[in-house]
Amino acid sequence: MKLKAAGNILAALAATDDLAREWPKVELLTALGFRLGATRNLCEWHWRDRDSVSLAEIFELMISSNPDPRPGYLVCPLLDFRNIGRKSFLELVRTLSAIDFGPACNAAWQERHQWFLNAHRLKGASDYSWSFPITPEGHLMARFKGGARYWPRCRDRT
Repeated sequence: MKLKAAGNILAALAATDDLAREWPKVELLTALGFRLGATRNLCEWHWRDRDSVSLAEIFELMISSNPDPRPGYLVCPLLDFRNIGRKSFLELVRTLSAIDFGPACNAAWQERHQWFLNAHRLKGASDYSWSFPITPEGHLMARFKGGARYWPRCRDRT
């Protein structure tokens, strides 16, 4: 039954092709491939006072349009939530890239996905969230906001 409802919502998304139209939040998040723990967390804490959410809000939560001042960094507010880690976030990006939302919605997602492909490190939206590399170059460009280079400590194994 869940797969049928997910297919119906995805078909309706492609038919309407409207970023601002609001959909029932639990059904939309499930259809887009969010895991159960992440869906519960977003519905109970982030959108607790709302019954529906738009595709534009989900895209903004995945990859923010506000740039980070450091080059090569990409702000992803979803990484600040519980039950969303590095692997599940990358899986969601892959899943959203495979879904047909309709021409206008696909163009909006492809723009954000291109920002993702051009980035080397991802971080959450809060000032205290850690970044993590997604490319080999990202390992070499870890810097603090002031521009100071971050050197990981190497401990002796004695």
